[in-house]
Amino acid sequence: MTPNNSTRRRTQQQDARAWAKFTGTNYTTALRQMEFPLAQGFLGERVSARRLIAALENHELIGALGDDPLLGENGYLSDSSWSFNGKTDYIQLALITDMLRMFTPNSDTSSAGVDSYSLKHTAERFLSPHCPYVTNGRLIWAAAAMGLSLAAPDGGGPNLLIGVSEREHDYASRMVGLGQTRPQADHYRPGGYERLRSALADELITDSWVRPVPVDEPAPFHDWLIRQVGRNDVVGDLAGHYAAGVRNSDHRVARIADDLLVIFREVSPSPAVYTAGVTAIGEWIRTEPLSAPIRTELVNGDSYDHEGWGARAGTVERYEYLCPCGDGAIIEEHDNIPGHREHDKYISCDKCGAEWRFVDGRSIRDWALEPVSAAI
Repeated sequence: MTPNNSTRRRTQQQDARAWAKFTGTNYTTALRQMEFPLAQGFLGERVSARRLIAALENHELIGALGDDPLLGENGYLSDSSWSFNGKTDYIQLALITDMLRMFTPNSDTSSAGVDSYSLKHTAERFLSPHCPYVTNGRLIWAAAAMGLSLAAPDGGGPNLLIGVSEREHDYASRMVGLGQTRPQADHYRPGGYERLRSALADELITDSWVRPVPVDEPAPFHDWLIRQVGRNDVVGDLAGHYAAGVRNSDHRVARIADDLLVIFREVSPSPAVYTAGVTAIGEWIRTEPLSAPIRTELVNGDSYDHEGWGARAGTVERYEYLCPCGDGAIIEEHDNIPGHREHDKYISCDKCGAEWRFVDGRSIRDWALEPVSAAI
């Protein structure tokens, strides 16, 4: 049930009283933080100040449980006391909470998660200029209040492992400049990434956010190619490089074999890698029952009227598709003229003409390609 304005106001006032007492500031200043627009929660309800306070006392790992604090500004088991400025502390924690919410929580408790110190640097870049500095302790504090899994890494130290998706965090950190390269594909983009980025840029956000449900799209060629990793041949080598590229968001997922050719056009592989790709597609088509031949993208199409050749007028159609290597074309032509009806298709690329063939038994308009090796 969505709280009404009266309930929301009462909750903010209760939080303000608790926060003022906890941080040693006055009620009016605390209430101003509770009401601040950036603290209202873009990826969920506004985080409760009382819940934040309770986490420091009652959390199973970082909670003091009546003894000395286990969490300070510098992190876990740190003797650094909290340093509150009394004006933006709650707002900062609310923003950190939203940033953590955009990641998918680890459902497997055995998954290590992401180092809190790495997350704190990502938060600083992502939330800037609203929150240009984030301490390790506040990052851990927000994660604990959210209910994310926390774990101390082997060897101890002030950093904890936070239970969010490592792949999604890698994507976000590289997008904000913490890495040598930016992601070239979005399959690991956090579900709340675009919404939170828009909100921080002062774009109007009025609807409630619901975490997207992951869609398990069929990816038969990807699944097959991943299974080839470790083979001692060119297909195994290609599969290893492809798998690394997917993990690092260097390129998209090749759900079908056509996608591998699209990836090649985007990353400009060496001739040897391209040839290995053709070999892999040929084996896929030849051996896998779920395989399908290649259909490349249309790049140009034209249809015009023709006065005919003494009989009635008609039309002429000509369509140009990319060839598999991208340097030539697949041409499809139709002369729809009474008394002169011709339909044709051909590969206008010497390289592809030698490596690819049209699949038998398909109409001109329904043409598809397969490597010559697939027919062996």
